[in-house]
Amino acid sequence: MPPVVIVECLAVWGQVDALKKCENDPIVIATVAKLFWDDRKLEKARAWYNRAVTLNTDYGDNWAWYYKFELQHGDADKTKAVEKRCMDAEPTHGPLWCQVSKALENSKLSTLQVLKKVAALLES
Repeated sequence: MPPVVIVECLAVWGQVDALKKCENDPIVIATVAKLFWDDRKLEKARAWYNRAVTLNTDYGDNWAWYYKFELQHGDADKTKAVEKRCMDAEPTHGPLWCQVSKALENSKLSTLQVLKKVAALLES
C-alpha cells in the first residue's frame, strides 16, 4: 500500500478505522508509530515501531524509522538492540532502503551502514 494511501486512510477514516482495515500492515503500523512520536507519546511509539519491524523484518524503511527514533529518544542499549535486530534481519525492501542499498557507490556497505544512511535521509 503506497504511503499516500495510508495517510489518506488515517485522515479520512481516523486511526482506529484505518487500523481495523489494515491491522497487520507494517507500513500502517509504522505510520501510527510516527503519529505517536509526533505527539510525544514515546513509549507507545516505541511499541508500535517494534510491532512494525516484527510484522515484516524485511522492510528496511521501517527499521530506519525505528533506528532514528531510538537515536533521538532511546539510550545506547535500545539503539544497539535495533541495530542488532536489523543486522540479523538483513532487510532488502522499502523505497529508501532500496535506493540506498542498490546505489552503485553503496554496493559494499553492510546492513548497519545502509541502516545509518537511510535513517539520515529520513525527515522527522
